[in-house]
Parts: sequence; structure tokens; C-alpha cells
Amino acid sequence: MGPLELINRTDDELRAWAVSEDPAVLEQTLEEIWQQIRDFRLYAGQPRSAESEHSARLARACLQAATYSGNGRLVVQACRMLAYSLTANEQYEESLPYHKRAIEELEATGDRAQAARARLGYIVALTHAGKYREALAVASEAEAWFKENNDEVGFARVCNNVANLYDRIDEHERAYQYHLMHSEVVEKIGDQEGVAKSYHNLGICLAAMDQFEKADQMFQNCENLSQHLEIMELWAQAIYNRAHLHYLRGRYIDAFRSFNRLRQHFQQTGSRRHSALCDLDEAEIYIQLNRAKDAATLAQRAATQFLELGLHREEAEARAFLGLALLQTRKYAEALDAFETAQKIFEVEGNLYWIGLLDLYRSEVHLSLSRWAEALALATQAKTVFERMGLPSKTILSLVQLGRLALTLDDIPRAEALTAEIAAIMQKTSLPLLLFPFYMLSAEIGERKEDWHRAERFYKLAADDLELHRMRLHHDDLKVTFLQGRNAAYEALVVLALRQAGQEQGLGAAYMWCERAKSRGLVDLLSQSLTAIQGHTESSLQAKSERLREELSVLYASSQPQVRVSSTAAKFETIAQKEDELTRILREVSFQDPEYTSLQQVSAATVETVQQMLPGDTTVIEYFIARDEVLVFVISRTGARFQRYLCRVGQIMSIQEHLAFQLEQFALGEQYLREHSDQIFEGTIYHLRQLYQYLFEPIRTSINTSRLTIVPHGCLHVLPFHAFTDGTRYITDDFEVSYAPSASVLKYCLEKNDIEDAQPCVIGVSDELAPFVEQEARSLASMFPGSVLLLNDAATRNAYAEAARRTSFLHIATHAVFRQDNPMFSGFKIAGGWVTAIDLFSMTCETNLVTLSGCQSGVSMVTGSDDGLGLIRGFLYAGARSLMVSLWNVDDRRTAELMDYFYNTWRAGARKSQALKIAMKGIREKYPNPFYWAPFLLIGKD
Repeated sequence: MGPLELINRTDDELRAWAVSEDPAVLEQTLEEIWQQIRDFRLYAGQPRSAESEHSARLARACLQAATYSGNGRLVVQACRMLAYSLTANEQYEESLPYHKRAIEELEATGDRAQAARARLGYIVALTHAGKYREALAVASEAEAWFKENNDEVGFARVCNNVANLYDRIDEHERAYQYHLMHSEVVEKIGDQEGVAKSYHNLGICLAAMDQFEKADQMFQNCENLSQHLEIMELWAQAIYNRAHLHYLRGRYIDAFRSFNRLRQHFQQTGSRRHSALCDLDEAEIYIQLNRAKDAATLAQRAATQFLELGLHREEAEARAFLGLALLQTRKYAEALDAFETAQKIFEVEGNLYWIGLLDLYRSEVHLSLSRWAEALALATQAKTVFERMGLPSKTILSLVQLGRLALTLDDIPRAEALTAEIAAIMQKTSLPLLLFPFYMLSAEIGERKEDWHRAERFYKLAADDLELHRMRLHHDDLKVTFLQGRNAAYEALVVLALRQAGQEQGLGAAYMWCERAKSRGLVDLLSQSLTAIQGHTESSLQAKSERLREELSVLYASSQPQVRVSSTAAKFETIAQKEDELTRILREVSFQDPEYTSLQQVSAATVETVQQMLPGDTTVIEYFIARDEVLVFVISRTGARFQRYLCRVGQIMSIQEHLAFQLEQFALGEQYLREHSDQIFEGTIYHLRQLYQYLFEPIRTSINTSRLTIVPHGCLHVLPFHAFTDGTRYITDDFEVSYAPSASVLKYCLEKNDIEDAQPCVIGVSDELAPFVEQEARSLASMFPGSVLLLNDAATRNAYAEAARRTSFLHIATHAVFRQDNPMFSGFKIAGGWVTAIDLFSMTCETNLVTLSGCQSGVSMVTGSDDGLGLIRGFLYAGARSLMVSLWNVDDRRTAELMDYFYNTWRAGARKSQALKIAMKGIREKYPNPFYWAPFLLIGKD
């Protein structure tokens, strides 16, 4: 009888066959099936697969047949077969009786050699079932027999199993010794499959011992060898563990690639558990990257999978992440449901840490909904839990939440008492604490009491803590709640500086904090991608700084209480040492490559440095949004001033929405535009005039130069300042206008020499939505003989990277997308894919100008963030002196005309801002609506 027949037989048919069949045939059939199961090369801990499920079904049928036959030897063989298959199929508890029965029967018959080998599988099953003491006892018996009988293969296997057991109970030094013994034996006897498994296990152990580079190399070795040997489940497991290590090290992009690669494999093989684990890990990354929608989708999917699999702890974590994603998007009722569901599961599990944490999350939701009593009760419960667990950092966060509630209820004495309680805890602990929330609470109390000195002191401490421990925030449980308003410290410091000091002193301090806020935003934005950023100089110090950041990232994650409550003092001492070393190295790197350092460490331009770098005919107009107030700094070579209370940010966002509505009407077709062009024009001009009155008119008389550099902030980045109008003249009529992400970034642009003796490069990728792109690209290339022209399928990633290394200018006519949720995923389309902002930071693009003539960001998208910062900053860091990008979906025919004007004027010797001004005027004479002539901004060096 073949295997398929055996599985498909009824119980009565199996009985009849087993009783009537020749014993030799029965034995041969079971041996063939046992060999078939062995050929699947299953192993404990692998993801459940079609092969493991099929093996379990075959083994059950074999055990039934063997039992009916009355042949004790076949029963033992079938028990071992079933125990092995169930263990590989993630059914550890169910496999234990079969392991035990096989061993007892073998011992009873005097076959101690087979009994020792049977113990190997039993050790693994007991370990995965969490019965560690029993597993060690079984291992001791097996190890003694293998040593006594010089059985190297058996000894290697028991070493491997014991090592895995010690790994699971966090005794990694002992585990490592057993892993090494196993590795030496399998290498000696030439067991290639054993070597592959040894690489994998050594990787897990080394990662737990904080030896991350060695661990990564072991996982890579395992991946390569298991693929060569076609052990695909081990291959998948190696990639999964390597992906998780990438995540812990802060290499999020590498982690994404690995998880996406694995998910399809696990889905195909039926390992729903590992597929859901990929979703869970990726959801946590998305929460850290503020991609709440993606995080919610993956967390919900993971929770559903874990629920169906009966994996309760994993389901609870997934629901907690779902709640965090919903909280980020202010879906408070849904977030509360997710948190409550997760908490009920953790209560059954008895997980005090998560119970306390979810009390705090729920308190935050109730605070957001103005349910003071509920928020107060939950924060008090959380404090009690964390005090009982001896977790000072989380106790402090609970006290901060209670302090926030006291301030909300205008109970300042109670808030002060709570800060005193926090200070007492700080004095008693030597652990590294995340103190940003405490400093913010103390500062707010100072403001309420009009104790401006105290408020300023604590806001400064909050900003310093935020910048110093930025990486630690990625692994802090409450970053989603308490740290949503991390700009608040900088905003308060700007306002306090302007309020408390005289004109000159106050302006300088306020401007410095304004620039630090923008610098911190960029550093946060790039923190996920530091390994992709190449320095401008070769330096071993840069490599050391990257290594230290990765090590700290893992240390922060592994020191969190949900990983290991009893984190050792030695680990915290290691963290402190590495933080000090990183600070020292970055200080050294900053002398060699200050721009590279600025991407990792907060820095700021001062009023004096801005004045020194500015040409005499240029004024910097730098806006800042603080506490819903829009204010502005006006700086030239000869003077500096500020203007407060221009307007509320809500007023600007409202005008922005209405302006977007006017511009979006150009997508409704020529017939509609012919019928409504006058109304659209009048509406557009009305809103541009409003913006002029709010943002420019109050400072107009302070400007005595012919050129302006606008430095926006937040939602102001998507406004066409050059097109603001007083009703008769546009700003561009009176000034040459350029833009910059910040004064600090502008300084790096101005310090770079112009590119000479290089040819232009023109790239065009057309489609049905942009049919004139190819015409635009060909026309421009013909204007500059010797240009490199890459069109459509020729515009590959490699071709782009090579052509863009050094050019006089780079013109890219294609679609581009600025991502609101995460600007580092912004990008532009090329043949076969996209080039993202992340990619640009690892590329070289030495050029005088990059023009993205088909890009869009979003007057149509109202937002408070610096959307274009990722792509723009990526090009500038790669070497571009300036960029020209558009604010809305452009009309490609009029854009081609504008580009002709611009490049002809620039080629004739005009400055870039002057050439753009002339080009806009030329288009405006034919097409008066700003939609046609005003979409482009010049950013960077003029």
C-alpha cells in the first residue's frame, strides 16, 4: 500500500490491512514512509509547511497500522515517526507522549543506542514546550551515552540541542560553548546540513550576546549554504532572523526587504505563524516611521492570524500595535477597543508589564477624549504595577501622565508634588532614564506659574535629552503618546526667547532654537536610513559611528522590560559607555565632514553665520510655526529682525485648502476651463492675496534687497511665495526668489563650488498622463549639444546613477511623488521602478541644478510636515547645488515652454533665480493663471 492510500484508508480498512498483510510487507511499507518523511529534511523550530503537515498525517496512519498489527517494534518506529513530524509541525506539546513512549519501549528492549537517539528529539520537543528542566535531564542521559560510546554524530546533535535550550533561557555564554562543540564536530565529519544549522544557531546566540556583525555573518553563511543544499525552510528561517536583526540594528530598509521577501514564501508553504510574525515586526517598524495606516493593516492581519492559531501572547502584541497605529491617527474609540482586547489577553497570561503599559495607553486615549476620571484611574493603576515590578523608568512615565492630568485640571500644587516624587526616584536610580516627558512637565509648570527662568531651563533640558537620546526613543514604549509633541520644546524656547530677552539677544536665541528644531526634524527623518548614507570623505570614524549606532539600537531594544525585566546593571553601563564614545566620534567626524555629521547630530546656524554667508543683495526670510503662531525672521547682511503674530497656522491651512481647490480644477478638462477660467483666476488671486497680507505684507518694508531666499516651515513648504500678490504685483515682479529647507542646509549649498567642464544630462520617462515628456526631453537635449539623453526604457537605475555622477545640470522629466507619511520614501519614476530619497543619500550627484519637471507635492494635500524634505535634502546632500521642483501637478505642454525660457536665459548668463523669474513672466504673458507659470520653486544655491 502506498503512502497516499494509507492516509485515505478508513480506520476499519487500516485495521483489516494491518492484520492481514504479510509482516515483511508491512514493515517495508512503514520503512518507505519513514524514509519519505526523512527526505523532507524537517527540523524542530522550522515554520509549519505542507511537508510537515503531510508527514504528521502519514505518521498517524502508520501508528494506527502498527498498533493494529501488534508488532511492538513497528509501534516504536511509528511513535518516533509521529513524534518527529509533530515537533516539526509546531505541535510540540502533542508530540511529547510519543517521544516518551518510544524511549521507554527502546530501553525496555535493551536498545540503548536507539533510545539515546530518540532522546535527541525529545530534548527539542521539551525545549519548545517550555519544559527546560526535564529537557536538561534527558540531555544529560543522552550526552553520557554518546561520550561513553564515542558516537560523534550523536554527541554533535545533543550539543546542538542543549545549546538551543540554553539560548531559550538566556544563558547565552553556556549556549555558545555548546554551539561551538557542535560546529567543530559537524565540520570534522563533513555534515554540510549540520554545518548550515550550526551557522544559524550561532547567529542567534551571537546576536543575543550583542555581537551583531558576527551574528549577521553567521545568518548570511546559513542563508547561502542552506540555499545551496536546497533546505528551503532553514533558508527562510535564516532570512527571518537576519531581518529581525536588521530591525533591531535600525536598518529598517534592509528589514523591509527581507520581510517582504519572506512573506510570500511563508504564505506559499502554509506557515501562518511565521507569516504573521513578519507582519507583526513590520507593523512595529511602521509605527516608528509614522506610517500608521500601513502599521494598522499589518497589525490587524497579524492579530487575526494569531487568534486563529491560538497564539494568544502574539495576538495581544499585535492588538497593542494596532491600538498604537489607531492612536497615531486619532481614531480614539477604535484604539481603546484594541488596547482593551490586548489587555484582557495579557491579564490571562499574567503579563504585568504589558498590563501596566496598556493602562497608560488607555489613560492617554481618555485624556485625549477629556475623560479625566478614567484617565486618572488608569494612570494610577499603571503606577502601581510598575512600582511593584521595580521599573523606575515606567513609574516615572506614569507619574508624568498623572502630572499632565493635574495640569489639565489646573491643580498646579498636585503637579508640583508629582514632579518632586519623580525627582526622588531619579536620585535613587543609576539606570539610564528617558527624562524628556519629566522635563516637559516641569517646564509647563514653570510657564503656568510665570516662572520663566524655570520654564526655559527645563525646556532646554527636554530639547537636549531629545537630541542626545534620539535613538533610545525608537525603542521607548511611550514615544507614540508622550512624544507626539516633541516639537513643543523648541516652539516654547523660541517663544520664551522672544518674550524674555531684548530685541537683539532674544532674536539670536530664538533663531538658534528655530534652526535646531528644523535640524532635529531632519535627523529624525534620516535615522531610519543612516546605513544608506555615504560620507563625503573616506573615514574609519564614520564606520565606527555607524557600528556604535547599531549596537546602541540593539542594546536599547534588548534592555526594554518586555524583553527582559531584570536588565542587568552591566548592560546599562555598556549603554552609557557607547553613548559617550559615539558623542566623541561624531565630534571628530564633524571636523572632516560637517555635512555628514549634520545628518546624524542636531546642529544649527546662527544669525551671525547666516549674515556672513549671504550675498549683499539677498535677504533670508525664515518662517517658524510655534504654538499655532506663525512668526518670521528677516535677515540680511546689514541687519536682522523678527515679526511675531503674523497669523494662526489654522488660517494658513484654510487658505491653502481653498487655493488647492482652485488649482485642482485644471484637471477637469479644457471645456470646463474655457467656461470657468475667469472665476478660477479670480479665486486663485484672491487666496494668493490673502497669503500676501498674512505672510509678507507685515515685513515688506524691512526688505531692501533685490533677491529673497524663503525658508518655510511645516505647511508653509507647499506655498508659492513668489506668486503672492498685493492685488497689482506679484512678489516675483519685485524680487528674484529662491527657497531653502533651512539656513543650515543653504550654507552647505553655498559653500560648494560650481561644476565646470561637465555635460548636461536629460532624463525623460513618459506615459499616457504625460505624453509631452519625450518632446520636452529631446528639445532640451538638442539645445545643449553633447548632452546625455536617457529616454524611457534607457533610463534605468544603473544608467541614471552613472550619468548623474557629474553633470553641468540634470533635468528629470518624469512623475515624482512626495510622501506625506514618510518623506524618505518620496521618489521619482525611472524605467522599471523608482529612485527614492533614501537612494539619493547613497548616490553621487555633483551638479549645478537638478530639475524635476514632472513632480508633484501637494498644495492639494494640507499637512503640517515638511513633505518634500526627504527628496530635496537627498539631492542636495548627493551634491546638487540647487533644485527646481514643482508644487502641483503641472501642465506638461506649458512646462516645456517654461523650461525653454528658463534654460535659454540661464545659458545666456543669467542667475538661476533671475532666469526662472524671466521664464515665469514669459509664460504669464500667454497664460495669466498662476497654475501655469508659478508651480516651480528654485531651492538651494542661486
